[in-house]
This record gives sequence, structure tokens and C-alpha cells, in this order.
Amino acid sequence: MPDSLDIVIVNYNSTDYLLRCLRSIFDAARGIAVKVWVQDNHSRDNVDRVSRAFPQVRLTKNHSNLGFARAVNQALKESCSPYVLILNPDTVVNEGFFEKALAYMDSHGKTGVMGPRILDSDGTVQGSARLFPNLMTALFGRKSLLTKIFPNNPVTRENILTGRSDGITPMEVDWVSGACMLVRRKAIEDVGPMDARFFMYWEDADWCRRMWLGGWRVVYFPQPSVVHYVGVSSGKNVVRSAVEFHRSIYRLFKKYSQKPDLFLTPIVYWGLVYRLLFVLTFQSVGRLFHGLETPPHRTRAVSVRSSDDRIKVVRFIARLNIGGPSIHVHLLTTGLDNSRFHSILVAGRISSQEGDMSYLFERDSSAKPIIIKELQREISPAMDMKAFFQILRILRQEDPDIVHTHTAKAGTSARIAVILYNLVGGKHIQMVHTFHGHVFEGYFSPAKSLMFIWIERLLAMPTDVIICISKTQKRDLSEKFRIAPVAKIKTIPLGFDLKPFLRSDAVKGRFRSSLGVSDDTLLVGIVGRLVPVKRHALFFDASKIFLEQNPSIKVQFVVVGDGELRESLETYAEQKGLSEHVRFCGWRRDLPQVYADLDILALTSVNEGTPVSIIEAMAASTSVIATDAGGVFDLLGPQDGHPDSEGFVVCKRGILCRKEDAAGFANGLAYLTDMDADKREALVRESRTFVEQHFSEGRLLKDMEALYLELMGKRHGRN
Repeated sequence: MPDSLDIVIVNYNSTDYLLRCLRSIFDAARGIAVKVWVQDNHSRDNVDRVSRAFPQVRLTKNHSNLGFARAVNQALKESCSPYVLILNPDTVVNEGFFEKALAYMDSHGKTGVMGPRILDSDGTVQGSARLFPNLMTALFGRKSLLTKIFPNNPVTRENILTGRSDGITPMEVDWVSGACMLVRRKAIEDVGPMDARFFMYWEDADWCRRMWLGGWRVVYFPQPSVVHYVGVSSGKNVVRSAVEFHRSIYRLFKKYSQKPDLFLTPIVYWGLVYRLLFVLTFQSVGRLFHGLETPPHRTRAVSVRSSDDRIKVVRFIARLNIGGPSIHVHLLTTGLDNSRFHSILVAGRISSQEGDMSYLFERDSSAKPIIIKELQREISPAMDMKAFFQILRILRQEDPDIVHTHTAKAGTSARIAVILYNLVGGKHIQMVHTFHGHVFEGYFSPAKSLMFIWIERLLAMPTDVIICISKTQKRDLSEKFRIAPVAKIKTIPLGFDLKPFLRSDAVKGRFRSSLGVSDDTLLVGIVGRLVPVKRHALFFDASKIFLEQNPSIKVQFVVVGDGELRESLETYAEQKGLSEHVRFCGWRRDLPQVYADLDILALTSVNEGTPVSIIEAMAASTSVIATDAGGVFDLLGPQDGHPDSEGFVVCKRGILCRKEDAAGFANGLAYLTDMDADKREALVRESRTFVEQHFSEGRLLKDMEALYLELMGKRHGRN
């Protein structure tokens, strides 16, 4: 046996257990010269007790929590013995451990890592030797809910290899637990230290995989043993532990995924997110209903319900970026009948590349939304979990009758929160979700799109009512994507304050003047976010074709909006030779002025709900040409002439073009430009009347109030 052994222990607020661990080490070591490194990750339980009780221990006190792997690596740089024992502070080393473990390693030179038998405090053998994780591990891991319910299921038996051991004979395994592993120094020098990107959890599985890839064996040897009091350190912060557990397993999957498996990445990600939501929720049941602190952003007492018989609606939207959903939720939050409804809006944070419409709430301070800064556009497991718990706190604080969600991300997080809140709290909050559009086409890869379809199908089951905003969208949701049965889907078109657009003649000429564009110049505009689904490049392609085919027409193309693609689109327009004909105007609040001076509004999207820009343009008597995306057909109406032989059709209220067809769009643009003045006047007059009748704010509020009253059994209806 070697004359010395290095032992590395990472401690975090487990000093009481650590002292017992150290005593067991020195009691069991006998004649073996052990050198112990304790790497303390900023504990607050008087870790200096270690130095007083065991002055021979090398104690390093870090100024912050570096995580398990990084702290281990600190000690590895200083240690030099032939073997290193990685040990948790909440373990007790049993008699004879060192003799048996070191003798085995001495006689098996190709073993890089040896894991002993690890026992629970009641003597039960822990599943410390396992196969490398797979897609089923998250569902049937050693501590998962399904494994607890079905302890003898074949998946768990296959994954946890300790059950195959006879308790005596060594066996090769994929990986062993980092709670106690004996590692050969030469193997560490060969494959490198632990991967410090794993803050905690799964760094042991990663290290063992690298050992195997480096030609070293990983062995489970059950004769030496330790007792492990599971989760003492991680139990100090169950939320952080659960988040880091799931973050690390996702990192492990990404690290070793080969190309054939990469398409599973979004499925694995969202599967782990949902698993984490359930884990955290059930761990926090007691705190949620008995010990949660009042959210700092709201001081309203829960008892308000006892004196307020109005229907309380809490509305969630991912962010108040420029677009129809933000206008929609502002109107519903501020416009519902205050004598019957108490409406609260919760919104996420705007990204730096988006325009902000929170200014809509500046006039009414009582209607200002609750902002969850963690609820954001970008995917981040840590931020998403924080947002989820903020949502749970708001549900407990407000105790709503109805939760109405808007947009995909808020709809997912808030509905899962309501499901769990209803389940755990014995509540029956009604759930409504509005599809303003969908992300099933034009946004993601086929695999990721299919994943989102299945997520929405599952969420639709407990949702009481799903709202779509057009007839076409309802057909898509019920028939094309089969999100929910027709009976559960209700069509409620959008509604707006259209008065500024209906009166836009009063500001005619101002937008052209700001651009320096003469009245005899044809002005064609596209209004919206500069994102891939809007296909602005198609707009430029069609513009180029139109200019080449109509050189005598004096024309300017304006892009109103901003977003992630602005720089690349400016470059693209320049490359197409359109610099003299295209203006990028950014976001503008004076949209009635914009529409008043546009001759034609263009829309080139591949996916839409009900485009607000078309509704606003119609109200301002502006001609419209658009691709056949989502609810566009419902706005433009039935075909009114001209077959589709040239890539477009003339509809009752505008020109409808095929998607992704620049030539057809240019042909439609030319047709609209050459259209007889009387016919064009009839078209815009029909459009204006149509949106006045179907998209007024009064109609929307009336429809939504009727839905809410129906959901609540009309208990608040007036006599």
C-alpha cells in the first residue's frame, strides 16, 4: 500500500457532519498517513471549529461558493499522493475502508476510479454505481417520484447497478458517486481534473466518462464502505440544489451528444424544465402555503377578497413588446367593467432588441403591471425557475378566480403554476389562454416545432377555454395541429381603440414631410418587428423586382419597426441595390401619421395570428397587400377577382399573395398600383367599414366579459 493518501472534502454549511467525518477518517486510517484538504465554500456555520479540533487538516476558506468541482480542483493542484479520495462531509468512513480500498487499487493498475459501497444511515445500500444517464434517467432516477411510486420498475433496476452486486465481487460500471470515490493520480494527470462548469451534481458522471474515454476502468468495489447522510449540504438550499441538478444533467447531455441525438436537445431541455417545476413545487408545498413571504412588489392583503365580490382576473403576458398582444392586454386590463371585474396584469421583461409598449400604462398608475424580471424572452433554466416561483407567489397573494394567459412562454409557465396551485391548494382557478399567433411554423426546426405542439396539446387539456383570434386560426388549432377539440376553442377577434386611425386624415402629410418624400411618390410601407418570421428579405426581393419592372414609377419603401435583424436587413437592402429606395424608420409611436401617408401597407410574414398592422391600415383607409399567413385571409376576405396565375389574388379588402413568392408579391404590388381609382376607393371603404364593425374595443370587452361571466357561472351578473 502507498505510504500516504490525499483526501479532499468540499464543505458547505455542513460543519457538524464534517467534524464527525474527520473523526471517522483518522480513526479508520490507523498507520496510513492521510493528508486531508477541506475546501470550504463560504459556510456560515463556524467552519473554524475544524482547525481547532483537527489542526492537521488543511482548511481553505473560499470567499464565495465555488461549486463542488472547482473546489475539488483547488485541492488537486496542491496534493501529490498516488491516490486521492473524494469524500462528502456528510459521510462516515467505516472500519477497514482504507486497507481494502488501497489494496484493490494497488493490485488493479488500470482502474482509474473505484467507488465503494455507500450506505444510508439505516443501512440500506445506496444506488451509487450506475449506467450513464439517458432520456429515461430523469423520470426513473434513484430519487425520482416515479421510482418512489414504482421502486421495482425495470428502468430503475437497469440504470442503478448496485442491485446487481453480490456485495463482495468488484464490477465494472459506467460511473460511481462522487460522495465517495478513490481516484488514481495518474488517471487524473491523464484525463484532467473535474470539469468546473458543473457547479454541483453530475461532475462525477462526467469525470468517469472521461476516464473510460481515456482508457481507465471505473469499478464498483463493495467490500469497503461508508455511510452517507444524503443531501445535508444541498438541503440548505433546496431550490438552488434542484436547479443545479437539472442544469448539470442538461450540460452533460449537451457535452456528449452526437449529431444523430442533437435533434433531441429541445425535447430534453423542456423535459428537464418540467421535471424541475414539479420537483420544486412538491418540495415547497409547506413553504408555499404556510411560510412564503409577501412579494416585495405588492402589499395588498389577501383578505381583500372578503370585501370584494368582483371577479378577479390575473392576466399573464411574457413581455410588453411592440405589437398586438401588448395593445390587447392593455385594453383588457384597463377596459373591463370595474364594478364586476378586478383585473391585474403580470408581465415579463423586454429584451434590449425590442420596442417597449409599457408606456400604454403611464396614464393609469393603478393599472400598471407587476413586472417579473425573470420572465423574459430568452431561455434560461435558472431564470425560468425564478419566474415560475414568482408566479406561484402572485397566485397565492392574489387568489384569482380566473388566470388568463397570453403568448407562449407566459402561457406555459403560468398554466403549469395554476395546475399545481389548484392541485396542492385545493383551489379551482379557471384557466383561459389566448393564441395571438403560434410558434408551430416559421420559427423553429421541425423537431422543435413538434415539441411545442405536444406541449400545447398537454397544456390544453386542463385549460378551460382556449381563445383564438380568427376563424383560420381556429381551424389550424383544432384540425391542422390538433391542439384542442373545437368545443374548447372560442373565437374572439382582437379589439382596438381605432379612433386615431379612423381620424388619421387630420395628420396627413406629416410623415412624408419628416422623410422628405413628395406627394407624387408612391409610398409602400411594412410595419412590424424585424424578426425572421416577418420575412422582410422577401419584401426587399419583391421591391427589387417591382422597381426593375416599373422603372418609371417614383417609389419609396419604408420599414417601420426594429429588432434583432435590423443590421443584417440594412446590409441586405444595400446589397440588393435598394439604398436609394428603402428607409429604415425604427419604432414610431405616431402610427396614425404613418398610415395616413402610406399608399400601400405590405406584409410578407410566413406565420401570423391577426396582424394588427393590417387592421390599423384598413382603419386609416390604406390599401393592403399581404401574404396568406394565419388570419390574414380572414381580414382580406373572399376572392373578388383575378386568378392566382401570377402569384396573387384580389380579395374583397386587399391583395393576397402566396408565401415565400417574391415575384408574385411584386406582381400583386404592380396590380394594386395600377388599380382603377374607383375600384381602389371601394376596396379601402369596404376595409374601413369591416374593421370598424369587427375590431372595436367595445366589442372585444363585451365578448370577454361575457366569457368570464360564463366561466364563473354568471354569479356576478346583474339583475
